[in-house]
Amino acid sequence: MNILLLNTHNPLREAGIVAFDIFNQFIQRGHKVRLLVNSYNSHYPEGIVSVETSLSYWGEIILAKFEWRLNKIKKILRLKEKSKPDPDYCFFQLKEQKLVYKTKTLLRKAKIKPDVIIVLFAKNFINIKNIYELNKITSAPIFWIMFDMAPFTGGCHYAWECKGYLNSCGNCPGLFSTNSYDVSYNNLLYKKKYIDKTNIHLIAASEWQYRQAKVSSLFKNKIIHKILLSIDSSVFKPTDKEEIKSKLGIPANKKVVFFGSVVLTQKRKGMCYLLESLRILKEKTKGSDSGLDDNILLLIAGMGIDRIVESLPFNFHYLGKLTDTYEIASAYQAADVFICPSIEDSGPMMINQSLMCGTPVVSFEMGVAPDLIISGQTGYIAKLKDSADMAQGLYNVLSLDMNDCKRISDNCRELALKLCSPEVRMNEIEKIIEK
Repeated sequence: MNILLLNTHNPLREAGIVAFDIFNQFIQRGHKVRLLVNSYNSHYPEGIVSVETSLSYWGEIILAKFEWRLNKIKKILRLKEKSKPDPDYCFFQLKEQKLVYKTKTLLRKAKIKPDVIIVLFAKNFINIKNIYELNKITSAPIFWIMFDMAPFTGGCHYAWECKGYLNSCGNCPGLFSTNSYDVSYNNLLYKKKYIDKTNIHLIAASEWQYRQAKVSSLFKNKIIHKILLSIDSSVFKPTDKEEIKSKLGIPANKKVVFFGSVVLTQKRKGMCYLLESLRILKEKTKGSDSGLDDNILLLIAGMGIDRIVESLPFNFHYLGKLTDTYEIASAYQAADVFICPSIEDSGPMMINQSLMCGTPVVSFEMGVAPDLIISGQTGYIAKLKDSADMAQGLYNVLSLDMNDCKRISDNCRELALKLCSPEVRMNEIEKIIEK
């Protein structure tokens, strides 16, 4: 089978690695695959093609530097800048009508006639008109793997309490708009025009995403599948905890609570609730017979620690920003529990990764957590935004004796292998493609 993958990011770095994994898995199963990306690199492996040229790549860098200097001058002169979207809603591309590349250019670069087209991250690369034309020209069905809400909204990646995507958007809180016919309305209208006449399926990565997409105005009449994001079980795996702690410079007797994010202070990652949970946990362990008093160490990864460091009630070990897959895995392997305080999230994939390492997770009832966390079995599910409940979950997991720790760790690994292994995911993807 000829398979065309489309992904805006560099497949060898950060979010792009998801596309690289799928690319390799299809090849291993005997398919002919092309991965088309919008990030120039002269050292991509065979089968990965950049639509961006070296000339446009350097042009973008020069333009970005110019814009940075211009904005700096504007601040110095106190010139009024255009109002920007609310960053919490994650508008990465304001106008969905923008055409970055012609569809014929994409197909010319791909050099295959695809039987199936799979879209991953699309922003600033392809738009819905491209997707429609790809389906029309090749007759290949489109499968769009969701990583957030962007496929079915008027531009935001996270809608928070806004339900505009159920109807027609407009009056967008992410744009500070009171106009019913604003950019978000026009974006949704534009997307609907093409989605209605495209053979397109969505693939959700959690029940949370599935339910949102199923009631959206754009995809309520389309087929939606649910397949959890896969994790490399040969890298993310249980290992000797004391050995990993020793490598990271962590005392063997410490109970380690790991948390992290690319940007720790991003609102949707729920840092204020996490800090409150840790304060409650600190009070709870004082003078208790749990043996946790002064024995808890926080393991932290991500940018922006300087903004929270004074609020941390426990000693901590800071890992910085992790980009290497093995470094990320070692953080879970060293931890006794991973805590996920996200309050607006389609994942995060960190939950899948932690369980694959055999490390239980304490999380709010959000994103993929209800799919994977069973209180008392693989961690603890806390009521959304309830810091006291989250603190109780942490206390429960950290207070487990050695036998119960082993039991829960085994449960985590077993469930992750059952639902999140690459083999399971590829079997599911091939099954829906064949249908």
